[in-house]
Amino acid sequence: MNVSTRAGQGINSNGIVMTNPSTLAIPTAPGAPTVSPAADTRAGAGSNWRLLLVCVELALMLLVISRYQLESRTFFNVMALGCGGFVIHALLPMRYRLGFFVGLSLAAILVAFGLSDGAWLIGLGLVLIGICHLPLRLAGRVGLLLLTASLFALFRAEIVHGPWSVAIWPILGSMFMFRLALYLHALEHDEKRPTVARTLAYFFMLPNVCFPLFPVVDYLSFRRNYYDHDAVSIYETGIKWIVRGLIQLILYRYVYVFLTGDAMELHSLGDLLQFLVATFLLYLRVSGQFHLICGILYLFGFRLPETHHLYFLASSFTDFWRRINIYWKDFMMKLVYYPSFFWLKRFGANRALVGATIVVFAGTWLLHSYQWFWLRGGFPLEPQDGLFWGFLGALVVVGALREMKRSRPRKLGAAATRWSFSLAWRVVATFSAICVLWSLWSAESLLTWLLMWKAASHTSAQQLLVIAGLLVLALAIAGRPWQNLDAGKAAAASRFGWMNLTPLLGLLLLLGLSARDWYAPLAPQLASTVAAVQRSTLNARDAALQQKGYYENLDNQSRMSAQLWDVTAQKPAHWVPLGQAGAYRDRDDFLRGEMPANVSVVFADKPLTTNSWGMRDRERTLAKPAGVYRIAVLGPSLVMGSGVADADTFTRMLEQRLNASDVAVPGRTVEVLNFGVAAYALTQQLAVLGEKVFRFQPDVVVFTDTPLLATPTINHLLATIAAHQKAPFAGLNRVLEETGASALGNDGVPVPFDFGRSLVGLAGVKTRMPWVEADQRLRRSADRVVQATLDEMAQSVRSHGAVPVFLALDNVVPAPEHVVPVLRQAAAAGMLVFDLLDLWQGRDLPPLRIAPWDNHPNAEGSRLIAERLTELVLQHAQNLGLEPLAGVAAQPAPNGAGQVREGGKGKT
Repeated sequence: MNVSTRAGQGINSNGIVMTNPSTLAIPTAPGAPTVSPAADTRAGAGSNWRLLLVCVELALMLLVISRYQLESRTFFNVMALGCGGFVIHALLPMRYRLGFFVGLSLAAILVAFGLSDGAWLIGLGLVLIGICHLPLRLAGRVGLLLLTASLFALFRAEIVHGPWSVAIWPILGSMFMFRLALYLHALEHDEKRPTVARTLAYFFMLPNVCFPLFPVVDYLSFRRNYYDHDAVSIYETGIKWIVRGLIQLILYRYVYVFLTGDAMELHSLGDLLQFLVATFLLYLRVSGQFHLICGILYLFGFRLPETHHLYFLASSFTDFWRRINIYWKDFMMKLVYYPSFFWLKRFGANRALVGATIVVFAGTWLLHSYQWFWLRGGFPLEPQDGLFWGFLGALVVVGALREMKRSRPRKLGAAATRWSFSLAWRVVATFSAICVLWSLWSAESLLTWLLMWKAASHTSAQQLLVIAGLLVLALAIAGRPWQNLDAGKAAAASRFGWMNLTPLLGLLLLLGLSARDWYAPLAPQLASTVAAVQRSTLNARDAALQQKGYYENLDNQSRMSAQLWDVTAQKPAHWVPLGQAGAYRDRDDFLRGEMPANVSVVFADKPLTTNSWGMRDRERTLAKPAGVYRIAVLGPSLVMGSGVADADTFTRMLEQRLNASDVAVPGRTVEVLNFGVAAYALTQQLAVLGEKVFRFQPDVVVFTDTPLLATPTINHLLATIAAHQKAPFAGLNRVLEETGASALGNDGVPVPFDFGRSLVGLAGVKTRMPWVEADQRLRRSADRVVQATLDEMAQSVRSHGAVPVFLALDNVVPAPEHVVPVLRQAAAAGMLVFDLLDLWQGRDLPPLRIAPWDNHPNAEGSRLIAERLTELVLQHAQNLGLEPLAGVAAQPAPNGAGQVREGGKGKT
């Protein structure tokens, strides 16, 4: 597409200067016929059954959304409202349709936010629209909008509080932050004045209430393409795009759960390549959402252009910029590139191209941060963001200059459809470079990104063969000119044929896969994979971050994945870590912190009280009374009882059950002592043994932790080293020395890499290892760290005449797909292992959680834990030194009651 300039030259849609353009071309969708907006939009008698098919497909779509739990409950409710509204809308006379769409969109806002917040959102939006129509010059209206936006920003940043929920700001920002600029531009340049209904439809689009991240829809396209084609054909295209979006969202789930990992835990070249590709593939969520959004708008007559077009198959960086997030590219071209180019053209076409492109990419960086402010409340300006946009902008400039230099007239005739090696290697090279750049953009820090490349030095012959095979497959796919094939199909799609049934077949396939019970006996692995993508869950990395967020505020929300943000964004402001609630104090030693004595606070909306020993427990005597059997339970917030009342911790319930008349050991009283502290790592459980636990003379010591225990353990060790302290345990110190992580505690400036520290050291400057590098080293030796800690625990407990037990317990989340290493490690240390990781299996999980944003077990969940532990303690009373019940045989645990392993003896 060429756009003529004042100098008789043209600029294509990528900012490439072209010579002698003959006409001003307006972009159209591939294969779209030219139809007047006045064309008949009513479905004829022969199209009624096609309309019925669309309605059937929409019903199946709702079923797919429900079966796969896609997005949120609000999304399902709005989609259900939209599907019902579509039927009415399609049957209405044309003159009533736009008004009906506006009413449906406003109703969706009220459904999503409630009457009060929904009314405020609509009202604040109307204020912004009203300013656009004030009888003032453009500069005056822009100034008023900037002042209003500044006031709104104070509310968004929660510096000033209003009578509405803060939840309205991401959606209000999404509706207006970019569309206002396009709307003002249209008011100045469009020959048609907007009607009230069209303006409200543009800003309050139905799907926007579900999707804060929304494509930047151009107002002129929104107006011009409204019912400019046969109505049923538009609806059919809409359902096709919706199905594409659903498939992309499900594929995103698969990539997110199974392929993405932590950049700090890559061990080989294969891990690194998988991480690079998976990080880019996470963009499927944005692409899928945008397809859904446009598909929904198609159902109401808005035949918008594509938002993405085969962007994974881009053959150059300018081609990539042309294909990905097309609406954003068009937005920046219209409002930033062209004005900049025309202003700079006085210095020459090439300089104008380079300068305007730099302005575009610098502006994209800043506007991305501006967008993030409205969506997440922060304004990230990270070095890796600047490098990403800088490198990408430079590569696009180079590509644009090359295309301009090689520019040649287009040849008429059929487009190539054969495989081409030249195209194949260009596509693969572009995709690889984009993956590298995307990993930089997504990295938590620049140093994290640099450190991850160390994994490339470790590989095997088998990995190299697999990589070579995948490269051959990629070349085979990339060498086909898919865009030409796709254009041919689009041209043929004007007549109804089997291609129109592909959405229906896709929906039926998704529903068939969701019925796992039918094929699970024949394909258990497939059933397990589908089960994982059917629920909205966090992958291992984000689950660890969520657990970290329970105890401290996550300090880098701009790097949070969309999945984790969807969960944490629900957390209210008063849901603070234990320290901010006044029930935790720091210490300057290896333990790092503890709960103070005699504290009474409200934590996670429940009363939390400590006794005179700083334990969340009833008052205990230091000396063990005669006939008392003591079980000391250590662990993090699961043991402490985050989000439950004092009487509802599972330790309190366990004590009550073990002393109940029907199971009590004659002449014995059981005391279950709660030494749990929120955020306590495995190493802190070890440290508290000598200081506090052994003083109470326990008969059994139960160490409790989750499958994610390695991360907090490593963080605790790093904090200790950074404080210039050593672990008071020989085994742990040996691991720290052998991994080199102890260099974090040196005096000096942080310098990454051994060779970097050596070079700087030659100049006489003292250096130390950066935290991130020490973190990476310990993570790669996580098994050794955990094993050394468990060995110290077991040895210390046995030396005090008690029985060591490891309790594997997790928050209310699905059971791990694979065997958790700590079970084997605890057994190897000689501990009795109680595995309760399957406790929540087969249960409805949300009713057992303390809150939608917090997966800790509530009082009912604590009861289930205590019930299972009672069974296990009684069944293994002899191993625990608790005499079995007189005349009562030990009962076998019911199916799924938890596995018990006797460490060091190989028993199960």
